[in-house]
Amino acid sequence: MMLKMSRLRVVFPTLIMVFSLVACNPGKKKQEPVDDKISQLEKALFDEGGAYSQDTARMLMDLYVRFADSLPQDERSPEYLFKAADLSMYFSDPGRTIWLLDRLMARYPEHEKAAMSLFLKAFTYDTRFDDTASARHFYQQFIERYPQHEFAGEAEAAIRNLGKSPEELIREFEQRNNN
Repeated sequence: MMLKMSRLRVVFPTLIMVFSLVACNPGKKKQEPVDDKISQLEKALFDEGGAYSQDTARMLMDLYVRFADSLPQDERSPEYLFKAADLSMYFSDPGRTIWLLDRLMARYPEHEKAAMSLFLKAFTYDTRFDDTASARHFYQQFIERYPQHEFAGEAEAAIRNLGKSPEELIREFEQRNNN
């Protein structure tokens, strides 16, 4: 009887361990790293003929945001938020673009993409929302914060042209060229 008990003490824990291992991994294949998935989607964004895949863009945009949310300290997170905002500009959801740009500026105010994010925020209000008051405000904020930025001149020009129709802009351009 003693021999049987000592055998059970060895066999029983071994069986539990084997069943635990099998239960924890029921035929699941190893999940590919997020970096690999992002890389695959970036490569698949345009097919061999150069056509843009909106479905791939949406998946990539969501993956960028999930990465930034789960690893906010990673140096790639602000870049991924900027890329997600860039992708979102191609969809008819400018609210999401603003949301992504605001997240980048709030979380990473010193990052090199923060300045461009503010410019793109103004641009989005200008071109997607036709909200000239907000566009003016954010263009002005951009000029004040980043007066030496390469887009400061574009922001000043955008302020001058806010609310003008294409016809008005063409007339002004022609007048300047004639003078």
